[in-house]
Amino acid sequence: MLRHKLIHIAASLCLLVGCPWALRGNDLRRFDPARVVSIAQAMYPDGATVSGTVILQAMVGKTGKVRTIQVVQGLPKLTEEAERSVGQWKFEPARLDAQPVAAPILVAFIFSLSLPCSGPVRPSARRKGPSSYEPIRIIATVPAANPAPDVAFGTATLQVVIDASGNVGKVEILDGIPLLAQGAERGLRHWEFRPARFEGTPLATPMLVSFIFSDLPPSQCSRF
Repeated sequence: MLRHKLIHIAASLCLLVGCPWALRGNDLRRFDPARVVSIAQAMYPDGATVSGTVILQAMVGKTGKVRTIQVVQGLPKLTEEAERSVGQWKFEPARLDAQPVAAPILVAFIFSLSLPCSGPVRPSARRKGPSSYEPIRIIATVPAANPAPDVAFGTATLQVVIDASGNVGKVEILDGIPLLAQGAERGLRHWEFRPARFEGTPLATPMLVSFIFSDLPPSQCSRF
């Protein structure tokens, strides 16, 4: 009886605030998403004159290495550079009931030239992780202008927790120029998200966002 009461209380809290547990029958199952350990910075490709957002879904294996990369939203030249970068990243693998499992994680790359581009995101089909785990979905972005005019170009990579309500929570600066990272974080907090779900229950989950700034004028912006 006490066990059932505790399960009911825990399930109610999950519905209110989001948590890594999901109720299946009379058992609570815990899912912990993958988290980044090390990254390789992306750079603006030579000859690229396009601004825009590339969104990838990386499948992280049980060992923490990226097994496959699915393009959710891409742009010529920029997509290839984003895939090259993510393919070298290392992760702490996701865990289901404390056991390592393969699971997807969302990674966004914002390539910003002198004139930023933004807009709603057109998602493609997603692969689901274990036990119907659905990763975060980006609904819309905002312009990512260079927040440090004295810095001609540079990068900033952030690990961002999207809470169970779809709001930006804790932001950790993983790498990059501090002034660029601070400005990128301010802009990121105006994005719109659909939170991740584990067996139908929303949960707070990390994702990665890398900003690549350049002072070259763009010849084209991606519009959606």
